[in-house]
Amino acid sequence: MDKRESKTLNTVEEIKIYSDPYRLRILKTFLDFGRPATVKEVADRMGEVPAKVYYHVKKLESIGLVSIDHTEIINGIVAKYYDSYSGQIEIKAAEIEPEMRSVYWSNVRRLIAEQFDQTKETFLNRVNGDGDTGRFMQNILYMNPEEAEELFRQVQKLFEPYERKRSGEEVKAYDLFLALGAEKSEADAEKDMPKEEKGEED
Repeated sequence: MDKRESKTLNTVEEIKIYSDPYRLRILKTFLDFGRPATVKEVADRMGEVPAKVYYHVKKLESIGLVSIDHTEIINGIVAKYYDSYSGQIEIKAAEIEPEMRSVYWSNVRRLIAEQFDQTKETFLNRVNGDGDTGRFMQNILYMNPEEAEELFRQVQKLFEPYERKRSGEEVKAYDLFLALGAEKSEADAEKDMPKEEKGEED
């Protein structure tokens, strides 16, 4: 599995599978190992039953976010070592049927909210702990769409050397949540405005 390629999720089913909070925890646990791991290893670290974790791992495998790296014979039993996808994941709605757009975006919002909440709790716990304090930054940037896309690509490139856990070094895990969104144009704001505010009647 190429860790540097970007994976695109563009169906309602893919977003449903990925946006599940429990599956996001599984993906994070795989990344925390810094190496391929078995379902049992992941389940033990999460304090969960292997059978439950295995069910969700198979769901993640169906959309390419988890794959078998290799197998080993342990006490006569074939152990499967899974690796999780650690590259960039993009969400696109271009191919979603109009009648499914509301379901699609509902799951996207759930995904973003869950990732934000997990990162927020981790950040606050680390700020209140005895270790390094967290760093917070909030800026407003003024760009055209092409500049915004180029900036995002540059940031992705900057992260690449640090996306995999390194062994043999004293490194710490830093959680980063980056959100880049443009303000709505006047035309888009007009579309979202309730009818009564626009002076329309049914």
